[in-house]
Amino acid sequence: MTPVEGATAATPGPPRLVRQLGTSGLVAHYVTSVMGAGVLLIPALAWAEAGPLSLVAWGVLILYSYPFALVFAKMSVRHPTSKGVAQFVEAAFGARAGRIAAVFLLLTLLAGNPVLGLAAGRYLLAAVDPAASNRASLLAGAAVIVFCVALNLWGIRVSTRAQMVVLGSVVLLLAVVICLALPQGDYGRLTPFAPHGWGSLGSTLLICFFGFIGWENAAPVAEEVKDPERSFPQGILYAVTCVGLLYFAMAFTVSVALPEASAGQSDLTAFVRLLQVATGTGLESTGYLVAGVLLLLTTNAWCLGTSRVVFALARDGLLPARLSRLSRHGRVPARAVLALLPGYAVPVLLLLATDSSETTLIKASSATYLLIFLMAFLAATRLLPRGGAARLNLLLIAATAAMLPFFGVSVVVAFAMLLLSVIAERLLRKHLPPSTDTGVLT
Repeated sequence: MTPVEGATAATPGPPRLVRQLGTSGLVAHYVTSVMGAGVLLIPALAWAEAGPLSLVAWGVLILYSYPFALVFAKMSVRHPTSKGVAQFVEAAFGARAGRIAAVFLLLTLLAGNPVLGLAAGRYLLAAVDPAASNRASLLAGAAVIVFCVALNLWGIRVSTRAQMVVLGSVVLLLAVVICLALPQGDYGRLTPFAPHGWGSLGSTLLICFFGFIGWENAAPVAEEVKDPERSFPQGILYAVTCVGLLYFAMAFTVSVALPEASAGQSDLTAFVRLLQVATGTGLESTGYLVAGVLLLLTTNAWCLGTSRVVFALARDGLLPARLSRLSRHGRVPARAVLALLPGYAVPVLLLLATDSSETTLIKASSATYLLIFLMAFLAATRLLPRGGAARLNLLLIAATAAMLPFFGVSVVVAFAMLLLSVIAERLLRKHLPPSTDTGVLT
């Protein structure tokens, strides 16, 4: 029997997921949720923007990422359900606000997640056919998305084990490339330190910020984490340390060892050239393959998190109740996982019809993630007890709000999606049982 064929176990009350994810699995989920194209593409783009000054941007954001992840972890410990950010908002501001946040979160995930799979498919196809057309690359990306959905049907334990094995291999390869390239670097390139002026630091922070989106993806798996009071703090410390060290090491290596002609290019040429510096040979296909596999891991982690949001919303009545049924095989929310396919199909088909690339989705949805972060941090002002975490949260609110104006048209799209979420909540509210409609916006 496949995972999809099972029926819900005969247990009273709403379906509950099994706590089976330990600290090591949580670390793998954290790291793969964050570390995608950020370690391969963004260091070269940041170097092209600000030169050695980009290292300051990386340092600032690495320091920023710990309180960022810490706030999400503390909230997940206090509210360990699959609704993630929507649960935080509901606990802080009432059921109606929580439902609006839930719809907004789901729309954002369905619109933004395909970027990862499409990029993974583009790079994997480029490893065998660098001249492949855009539509062929999109179809390869669609295949990656289907593969990740299928992998998640076998449960969080199988999925995270696969993540850990492949992630370890990729991180080891990246570490080897860094160690081989650094001795061949030209450290005189670190001066002048701010060749484009100190004002370039702001734009570089925005570029580097995209490498840190993903810490919030651990919130939807909180219901499946064993001993969350211990696992989340440890998982964050290990994950932030791993990501921070690898990001800064790659950024520094790019600064001193990447040929100037490769910096700032939008494809994988930068990483391929770094491989050539490290090994002395042309390894173009290897560069594409490494990027594709790393992005596949990130796609898999985001499919996992998004499916748990679908499950939680179905359990609460915002989506059809059948999507909250659990399979007998590992008690997996298989129907919620499969529901990702039609959800992801909408943006993928739009890109295919218009022959556009996944960068279109990035530009359209980037600010929506900032709004989600802002929702979570505002909720934390009510939910976290006074102390160091609460003070750090206030700084996060200020920093996140300050970034919004720099995202241009994407901010308009984000607020349009928020308005759509408000309208959708009003329509969905009519079909909710009376007992579920007790909250008010405050």
